[in-house]
Amino acid sequence: MTPSQPLVELRGFTAVDPRTNRVLLNDINLTVHPGEQLLLLGASGAGKSTLLDAIRGVVPHSVPLNISGDCFVAGQPVITKTVAELSRTVGNVPQDPHASITLPLVEDEIALTLENHGIDPAEIGGRVHKILASVDAEHLLHHRTQSLSGGWVQRIATVAALAAEPSVVLADEPTSMLDGAGVAAVMQVLTELTGHDGALILVEHRLDELADGPGLPERTVVIDGGRIQADGPTDRVLAEHADQLEANGVWTPGVRLPVYKVPTIDAAAAPLLRAANLTVRPASKADPVVTNINLDIHAGERIAVMGANGTGKTTLLMALAGLLASDGEITGRPPVMVFQNPEHQFLAHSVHDELRFGLTPDEHTEAAIQRLSTAFGIDHLADLNPFRLSGGEKRRLSVATGLLAAQHRTEPTVLLADEPTFGLDRAATTTMLNELATHANSGGAVVIITHDHRLAQAWATRTITVAQKALI
Repeated sequence: MTPSQPLVELRGFTAVDPRTNRVLLNDINLTVHPGEQLLLLGASGAGKSTLLDAIRGVVPHSVPLNISGDCFVAGQPVITKTVAELSRTVGNVPQDPHASITLPLVEDEIALTLENHGIDPAEIGGRVHKILASVDAEHLLHHRTQSLSGGWVQRIATVAALAAEPSVVLADEPTSMLDGAGVAAVMQVLTELTGHDGALILVEHRLDELADGPGLPERTVVIDGGRIQADGPTDRVLAEHADQLEANGVWTPGVRLPVYKVPTIDAAAAPLLRAANLTVRPASKADPVVTNINLDIHAGERIAVMGANGTGKTTLLMALAGLLASDGEITGRPPVMVFQNPEHQFLAHSVHDELRFGLTPDEHTEAAIQRLSTAFGIDHLADLNPFRLSGGEKRRLSVATGLLAAQHRTEPTVLLADEPTFGLDRAATTTMLNELATHANSGGAVVIITHDHRLAQAWATRTITVAQKALI
C-alpha cells in the first residue's frame, strides 16, 4: 500500500441475503484514507453492522451473502483474504462485548490477541499493562473476566481488539455500557491508535456525550436502507440532514426524549418489593459488593439506577430478583428480571416460542404478544432463532419477554431491567420507554440500570446512584 492509497475502499458494493432476497447493502461507494475518523449513522437495520462486517471479511466469508462490486482493505481485495488474515489489519470492537471474551483471566484475554499476531513473548507482558492502563483498568489485570461488570467487559473487549495496533479500527457502539469516564477513556484510545496512519469507522448512538466530551469525528456518513444517503463534514451532514435523521429515529446531538409525566406515588402503601439491610457478596467469604441496602419500590415508580462501572448495580438487581444469595431481607411480590446480556435469558428455538414461553395460551395472551412484538418491530422475526438476531433485535426481544411475563402475573409486579436501551436508536428507545412506563402506570413498577443521564432525567420518577457499596 502506498502512502496515498486508501485504507478502505468499496466500489459499487452490494450484499443480498439469499434466504429472503433482502438487499442489505446497495451500491456502496466509500473511501477511507489514513488519518481519517468517520462516524457512521443510521437507524437500526439501516445496514451499519453489515457494512462493518463486509470490511472485516465476515461478509461473505462467514455470513454467506450474495455480493457484487469490490471491497478493498489496505489495497487488497477482501474476497481473497480470510477473516484471520484481515484481522492483522482490521481491528473489530464488537457491538456485543460479551461475545468476544473467550478466556477466564483479563491478562490472558489481551495477551491472546498479541500472541495471535506474533508479538515477541518478551514484549507481551509490558504491552498488556500499558493497554490496560490506557482505560484505567490496571487493577483488573488478574481478575476473572466472568466477574466483570458489563461496562468493564466492554472496556476489556475494546482494548483486547486493539492490542495488536491494527491499521483500521471498526468500533460498533464501543461506549454503549460505559460511564462518563469510560466513554472518555475508550474514545481517547481509539483516537490515539488511529493517529495519522490508521483509520477509525465508528458506529455510535451516544452523540451528545461524545460532542460534549471527546468530540465527534470530523466526517460523517449516513446510511439508510442499505444506501449511503450523505457523506461529508460532520457539522454540515448533521445540519443538512437533521430532518431525515430525526424522522428515521437516529440519535443526533441536542435531540431529546419526550418528558414523561410523573404520577402520584402512594408512599404509604405497602411496596411491591422491599429490600431491608441487604448485603450481597460474589462468594460466601468475599467482600460485599453492596451492603446494608434499604429500598422500597412502590406501584407506579420508574426508577433509574446509575453509577460508575463496577459499583454493583447489576449485582443489586440480581439480588432483588432472587438470583444471587444475600444477607438481609427481601419481601414482596417476586419480580421479573431482564438480563444485561439478552442471550442469558433465551430459552426457546424461535422468536415465536420465546415470546410465549411460560405464558397461558389464550386469546388475551396472543393479543398482548402481537401488540408488543409489532411495537418493538420484531413481529417479522417469528420463525428465526433468537441467537441469530442482531444485537438490537435481541435486546428488544428480551425486554418484550420480560414485559409479557410481568404483565401476565396474577398481581402487578416489578420489572427489573439491566441496560434495556443499550444499542438502540432513538425511535426504538422511545418505544421501549413508552412500554416500560405503561407497565408502571398499570399498577406495576420498573427499575432499570442506565448510564444515560438524559434518559433518566426524562423518564424516571426517581434516580438512585450506587457508589461505595451503598445507595446515595
